Amino acid sequence: MKACCKAYLDEQFGGDADLVGEIYGEYVSSVAEKLGEADQTLAASEWDKFDKVAHTIKGNALAAGDNEMAETAIALRGAAKLTDVAESQRLIARLKELAGEL
Repeated sequence: MKACCKAYLDEQFGGDADLVGEIYGEYVSSVAEKLGEADQTLAASEWDKFDKVAHTIKGNALAAGDNEMAETAIALRGAAKLTDVAESQRLIARLKELAGEL
């Protein structure tokens, strides 16, 4: 478990290891799912859907205490608003790197 997430979730849930583990597991699963959706919506140039996916990644990351993932997702939302394919691809690659650390 990523240290920043563990510290944040422990604080939020009083150190309940089972609950923290469950929430973290859901976070990891959601990131994998949403990154797949990001690839699909970007490939289809569905910018509104792409922005919603980035928004969801951001929200889930903040809920798990993963500020680096959240900040990258915020940047991805900016790239979506500009319909910047190259920057979106770069940021998705960074999100995948960060997801590999989960």
